[in-house]
Amino acid sequence: MNSTIPAVRQLACIMFTDIVGYTALMGEDEQKAFSVLKRNREIQRPIIEKFGGTWIKELGDGILATFPSVTDSVLASAAIQIASYRETNFHLRIGLHLSEVIFENGDVFGDGVNIASRIQSLADVGGILISETVQKNLTNKRGIETKLLGDEKLKNVKEAITLYKVIITDDYIAEPIPETKKETPGLIGKSIAVMPFVNLSKDEEQEYFSEGIAEEIIVTLSGIKNLKVVGRRSSFQFKGGTTPVSEIGKILNVSTILEGSVRRHGKGLRIYAELINIEDGCQLWAEKYDREITDMYDIQDDIASNIAEKLKVTFHEQESRQMPVNMEAYELLLKGRFYVEKYVEGFEKALACFTRAIEIDPGYGEAYTELAKLHFLFTMNLFFTPREGFERAKFYAEKALSLNSELGGAHYVLGQINFWYYWDMEKAKKEYELAEHSKVSFYFTGVVLDPWYHAFGYGDYDAALKSIYKILETDPLSFFAMLHLGYFYTFGKMPNEAREVLNKILAAVPGFSEAERLIAYNYFFENDIENALLHARKAAAMSQGIGWAQNTLIIALARHGDHAEARELLAAYESQKGPLCISPIGIALVHTYLGDFDTAFQYLEKAIDYHDIWIMSLKYNPEYDLLRKDERFEKILQKVGFTD
Repeated sequence: MNSTIPAVRQLACIMFTDIVGYTALMGEDEQKAFSVLKRNREIQRPIIEKFGGTWIKELGDGILATFPSVTDSVLASAAIQIASYRETNFHLRIGLHLSEVIFENGDVFGDGVNIASRIQSLADVGGILISETVQKNLTNKRGIETKLLGDEKLKNVKEAITLYKVIITDDYIAEPIPETKKETPGLIGKSIAVMPFVNLSKDEEQEYFSEGIAEEIIVTLSGIKNLKVVGRRSSFQFKGGTTPVSEIGKILNVSTILEGSVRRHGKGLRIYAELINIEDGCQLWAEKYDREITDMYDIQDDIASNIAEKLKVTFHEQESRQMPVNMEAYELLLKGRFYVEKYVEGFEKALACFTRAIEIDPGYGEAYTELAKLHFLFTMNLFFTPREGFERAKFYAEKALSLNSELGGAHYVLGQINFWYYWDMEKAKKEYELAEHSKVSFYFTGVVLDPWYHAFGYGDYDAALKSIYKILETDPLSFFAMLHLGYFYTFGKMPNEAREVLNKILAAVPGFSEAERLIAYNYFFENDIENALLHARKAAAMSQGIGWAQNTLIIALARHGDHAEARELLAAYESQKGPLCISPIGIALVHTYLGDFDTAFQYLEKAIDYHDIWIMSLKYNPEYDLLRKDERFEKILQKVGFTD
């Protein structure tokens, strides 16, 4: 179990910085965007530390820091603005707020963090905005002046905040700016990214095996305390590319890279692994393994042990992990995971692999875990009804744990089922904790641990966002983590932040309907129905008129007053035949915005009987605000188990 640092409450000046125009740059030139991000980091960290501040973390293209001294925070902000303009010609916005916050486990929490973020978003390009609490505690410094701007009502902040603009005069600009050094692995710490291993076998079909080995090593390394391990989705983005290892290390912000190759020859196996130091490109360790596939777990543990030794961290073998009796089952497991990474397009092939694995080896707990995870994904993507899909997932998870109680992935699936299907948040939390502290680590594509639990279970969107940012610290290029940021910014009513994230996703994946759909919802929450309808039509076209995108278009038409077209599309939507199940919650929302509350409540009752997965969103999702004053809504919440 990880040790924790006790929470400390104290007064601090919170700094938020953000790169102007980074979203557009990401869409135009991804490599240049990564270079800007890296240089921004190089500039800010030494200045923050020079002025006595604490670098807390990066939040996408933003940086969060704290200072014990108000004056030092303003001086640091001025130095950062000047340095960024002089050296790189990219521009920042900076916001500062003085507030009591909680420091815990290297992070900072409290309303003041949110306020500083909101202040930053209002700053001019290249500007610094501060709250009145900062201005009142700022001592006179040569070259620094402030100008009152007035009161501003910030999003999700109850009271208006009085804001001041910081003016940097020529006297300050003449002062020497602290040197901004290039980053070194010492700053990055003990960290590693595992590249997908190269398949040297003549059979190209063995690609799943070489990828699977690299993924297994990532999972094994992730169990090492005090070692930052970059997630699969970020490191595997460089597969087959020509980006130098040194550049990959800089992009992923790690000090070392593990790369290797795999060659299959009958039952024989040759694996080469090499650990490279990013700072100088030197080889820290390398090994060639000529073994049989039955030795696969031993090879993985030996690689992890050698890496731990070189990076001076402690590795403990996963003794609770059990090698299958039949190694063909292990290969099918790797192949199934390979197909799951293709997401919905690969689900059926993955199902065939995992099913065959348990037929060959009925005692293979990890294969049952993969079946549980897959059926959960099937259900969340509406290929099964909740009752059909979650009951199957529960069966496979419990079967896996009966074979090995330390399988974290199986505990995680049970946690999700308890939340989405049984509406039991206490049992869900217990299973999440068991998953986190299990002795057999796991990786779960497309899903993150507990943010939905925070957001929809307790209405704590800040905690949900913190969960996602924690994932992005080790998986900075994760598409799914970015998408979840989009969800929680949207339903947490932070439209500017949501659109920035969602536009980044669309720049990378132009036809992704879910991002377009969420942009439409952000305009809904701002009562900008024209733009909402525009983006809803785009999303529906991208999705070819099925799923949640079509549902959102019907709602947009209803809110726009186009009831005839909305009802026509609704009739077709309800009667459509296809692979996706229709959500009663989605139909209830449509009738809500058509003004037919009676029918909407009939569908909410059906949603309870159906165990619709989105029933858990009722209490804290702003989509249902029109229904909240109706006494029937409170009765629905009570049936689900929500109480005040």
